[in-house]
Amino acid sequence: MAAQEKEGPSLTKLRKVIKEAFSCFDKQQKNTVEQDEVGVIMRYLGQFPSESDLKDIIIPDLLTDDPTKDGLVSFEAFERLMLRYLSDHIYDPDDSETLLAAFRVLDPEERGYIDSNMMHEWLSTKGGKAADFFKERETSDFLEYAKDKESSDSSRIYYEDYVAKLTADIEKHLENLYQVARGSGGRGQ
Repeated sequence: MAAQEKEGPSLTKLRKVIKEAFSCFDKQQKNTVEQDEVGVIMRYLGQFPSESDLKDIIIPDLLTDDPTKDGLVSFEAFERLMLRYLSDHIYDPDDSETLLAAFRVLDPEERGYIDSNMMHEWLSTKGGKAADFFKERETSDFLEYAKDKESSDSSRIYYEDYVAKLTADIEKHLENLYQVARGSGGRGQ
């Protein structure tokens, strides 16, 4: 019974975090969002599906119970799916070793960096399904974040530094986001 009482408030707080994220994209305040916003909300909440998984699995799943057939995603469907994905860790972020292994495939000479022009080409045209290619804005944002700004040659992505920065930023974001859901610290607790 005590364990159940502990779990209840935590689940309630997690639902609040999901609702707050969803509400940022609910422009008409009707508890619905456009399909193309689902991935952004999921990533903000710490789940990182591929674009093809969004298109082929997640969106169809979210729309199966859509009585209006208007193509909008309801909060109820989104919350149910997010709670399942979060509890099952379906689309959790990759760990640093997995990310480094992916970069090393693109660096067969083992230089420790990847040319940003080559990375731009890979992100926009090569490998995977077309649905998984980055849009131009996403590519620009990624390259801006990934390039070493302190180096005299900013055309290189030193991927060990990038992975360390990325994983630290994601961990910090998720820690801050879910601190409330765990009931520790933050806003009047």
